[in-house]
Amino acid sequence: MSVNISFTLTVTALADEHQAREVVRSLDEVMRDERIQDQVQLGVAWDDGTPFVSGETDFPLSITGFADWQPHFESFVKFAVDEVAPAATLMLDWGYPDLEG
Repeated sequence: MSVNISFTLTVTALADEHQAREVVRSLDEVMRDERIQDQVQLGVAWDDGTPFVSGETDFPLSITGFADWQPHFESFVKFAVDEVAPAATLMLDWGYPDLEG
């Protein structure tokens, strides 16, 4: 069974812009591996001169076997961030458009 999902992610506590760009590069690899790279926008943004990474789905993704896929995906996203920015903080929030008003 498929479910429509969306997500946003934010990576904060980055050392500098270079590290933020490395996080984007690493997360891009995950999105390519999961074949959702064309459906997820990632980039570096700034908050009072401090870089952070933000990302989100462009529209809901239809995922078959979401209950199995979700923890797999989350672990790869966490690994991708930890690999280049071990002190960073990752927030990954899921949305369920079919259940939302």
